[in-house]
Amino acid sequence: MGAADMTDPSGEPSPVWRQGIALSVLSGVGFYLLLQALSLRQVGSFEHMLDDVYIHLAMATEIARGGYGVNPGEPASAASSLLYPLLLTPFAGSDLQRYLPVLWNLVGVTAASALWGAFVGRAVPRGPRTLLTAILLAAFGPLALHLGGIGFVGMEHALQIAATMAVLYGLAVFVQQGRLSWLLIAGIVIGPMLRVENVGVSGMACAILLFNGRPAVAVLAGAAALAPLAGFGWFLTTLGLDPVPNSLQTKFAGGGGMFEDRPLFLRLLLFLHNLGHVIGGVMLGLACLWTLAGLAIAPLRRRPLVWIWISLVAVGVAHLIMGRVGELYRYEVYAVGWMVGLSILLLGPLMARPGAAGSGSRAGAVLLMIAGMLYYSGSIISYGPLAARTIHLQHSQMARFAQDVLKAPVAVNDLGRVVWRNPAYVLDLWGLASAEALGIRRASPPPGWAAPLAERHGVEVAMIYENWLGEAMDPAWVRLGVLALTPQTLPDGTQAVRFAGASDDKVVFLAIDPADVPRLAGLLTGFAAELPAGAEFRFAPGIAEQALPAQD
Repeated sequence: MGAADMTDPSGEPSPVWRQGIALSVLSGVGFYLLLQALSLRQVGSFEHMLDDVYIHLAMATEIARGGYGVNPGEPASAASSLLYPLLLTPFAGSDLQRYLPVLWNLVGVTAASALWGAFVGRAVPRGPRTLLTAILLAAFGPLALHLGGIGFVGMEHALQIAATMAVLYGLAVFVQQGRLSWLLIAGIVIGPMLRVENVGVSGMACAILLFNGRPAVAVLAGAAALAPLAGFGWFLTTLGLDPVPNSLQTKFAGGGGMFEDRPLFLRLLLFLHNLGHVIGGVMLGLACLWTLAGLAIAPLRRRPLVWIWISLVAVGVAHLIMGRVGELYRYEVYAVGWMVGLSILLLGPLMARPGAAGSGSRAGAVLLMIAGMLYYSGSIISYGPLAARTIHLQHSQMARFAQDVLKAPVAVNDLGRVVWRNPAYVLDLWGLASAEALGIRRASPPPGWAAPLAERHGVEVAMIYENWLGEAMDPAWVRLGVLALTPQTLPDGTQAVRFAGASDDKVVFLAIDPADVPRLAGLLTGFAAELPAGAEFRFAPGIAEQALPAQD
């Protein structure tokens, strides 16, 4: 099983190549549009399903003003992606900007799906035995690999997986024909600018080129992939920030706590946490399976295939150790697509053979697609639209209070919706947009540590999840009440899941200065009266009685 065995002598893709692309695009884009339609039905208006989208929109707005952060004049690295906030700068500060993530994710889903269809057309050899397999892989792939669902999340991950698919397709062309595709180079260079995790994909692709007769291309492509990240880190240091964005530190560096000074132990904990997810177990299973196959099957240890299976295993294991699995399944989607794609590339020659080996490999590939489709697509279709509803009922209402009612600085632990298009200062106690808060939080601070920060920035109200930052609250702060999600019957007759899209169904509102309580209680009375069905404000005992009449 060598390079020449992986396609027909002409080096042409399967005759279902174009049909496969069409099927993949129809599958991926159709599912993405279905999720948007279900969200509109359940929410009653457009809303993103993830609050983090608004962080990138706020970053883009500040970039358009000539800064870098979410609050004017205060540098902050609240976005993990170098490129994505730049793509969101058009129409900065307007309501139209809110829809740019939809556009870019439609582009990402379409490109990723089309590239998957093209990849299947090359990875699965032509022939009557493989025709149905190629059709099913092309049709089920975008659903099994979370391509349409990840677009609905609204972040940069759909573009990231499109870059990964470009590398996969380019590698199929290179392994089969020894030819370099511009898509391979583009995917290697652009992927890390979208998400830093794609350094693994780009690095292994460069290794394949390096050890298979293209060392100059490998070095140049690798340098082109790393140079923007190095420049980005340098740029952050010129702003007085850490070269690693705060968002990466909070998500992938442990986020603080008793094991902050034990990074190896943190990596072990993260690895075990990832294996607690079904997808994490599947990733480890694929890695172990191909490791054993590579040791047992001699052709897999010959070039160029040896670097294919090494790359498959290396990217998967590296993500399990350094990355995260779960959380809308947005972090690992690139690694899953990479591992599944390379598995199909390696199995391609076997699929064309008669007998049990051929039929077993074809059936195994299709069953893997069906299982992934049921897991990923089933999860996002049941959870995603409800999460958009939660953002509308919780985060958008917090933003309405901060921007339209209070019109003064606030402190939060979930940053996005509250800070986007907010002219007043927003103190991020979790630390995505505040290096100072992140440093304090990760140092196991004493109770009430947020009080000096709130005083320094003129914060009048803190709106936080108590289970996240309860110890940050100063005992002198006055509890005004909670914004709570309530059970609700949706238009389709189902009962809403209360926690979909939120880490807590209650947001605690606190007055920083006790002298402000009567005025704030009056403002909250009007705010509570205009809350949509599914959310309510519950005043703390004795607070509503202190309310002053709202001033025009």
